[in-house]
Amino acid sequence: MKKKIALMLGSAMVLASSVQAGPACEYLRNYVALQPQSGDELQMQDEDGACRVQNGQWSAGFSSMLLAFDELVLRDEGLASYSEQQEIPDSMDLRISGIYVLTGLLPGQDYIMRLQAKPMDFSLAYEWDSASAQLSLEQARLRSQHLREVRVQAQFGVESAVGRALGADDLEQAELKSLNLYLDNQNLIQSMVMPAVVLSMSMHEDPRPAIEKALLAARSAVQLMPDSVADRDSRDALLAFIAQLPAPHGRLSLEMNMDPSWPVVRLEPGVSVDQARKLLAGLSLQARFDTGQVPAAYVWLRDHLRYGLHLFSLGRAEASN
Repeated sequence: MKKKIALMLGSAMVLASSVQAGPACEYLRNYVALQPQSGDELQMQDEDGACRVQNGQWSAGFSSMLLAFDELVLRDEGLASYSEQQEIPDSMDLRISGIYVLTGLLPGQDYIMRLQAKPMDFSLAYEWDSASAQLSLEQARLRSQHLREVRVQAQFGVESAVGRALGADDLEQAELKSLNLYLDNQNLIQSMVMPAVVLSMSMHEDPRPAIEKALLAARSAVQLMPDSVADRDSRDALLAFIAQLPAPHGRLSLEMNMDPSWPVVRLEPGVSVDQARKLLAGLSLQARFDTGQVPAAYVWLRDHLRYGLHLFSLGRAEASN
């Protein structure tokens, strides 16, 4: 009898937990094709206003490449009102740690790739305000011991979507109002950015002339910037960064404000001289480029302090609610 009661209670608890799954877990189950790295079931659980997934993987959508991760944490905010009619949630706070790129073809190959790799961490936080048609990219950050860190903050205006949920097509009508970029580069550009640039060109031609031409155009654009756009120190910082491309090793901090805003569709390669002048007319820019090496202990302490402050701010926000 006691065993039957225990089984009934256990079944009831499992059923209750599945029925009362939070918005983040429901979003991941219904709209994101996550899979377990091993076994039949994905380790997913609601915890402190968020959904925590451990030892999962996601197909990159082409070839057989998989992105495996140790832990994914998606907070509930912005997902409670999400429905199939929406393409993009109104807000998102996502953190993924221990990201590995695997092939998914042979278990032995995946094991070696994981053993030799230095895992990456990724975080994303944004919020869409339909009343003001403002999209705030609060932070997008990618970091690892091998690649160091790239961090982006930005503000967009999307007038085409005022008063309603944001759609994928609306992003093409977005206008960039401000951009803050921090790049603590070790091998990020060499390992990820430049291969993507070269793949976008013809693989049957030498990419170096086109890259050199682009770098020359970038240097010329910086040299022609008036003081109203960027002061001399900022121009020198940008020129120092460009001089190290395509393999920089310093730390670039960049703050940009645009008035009027920049249409995103005009930021594609091949912008004419007249278009570039119009874009630069209302630009205010500050830049700094440091080439000294940062001790690994400082990087470790900095990252852990940032993560601790992030958790503290989330805890205060939940307490106030």
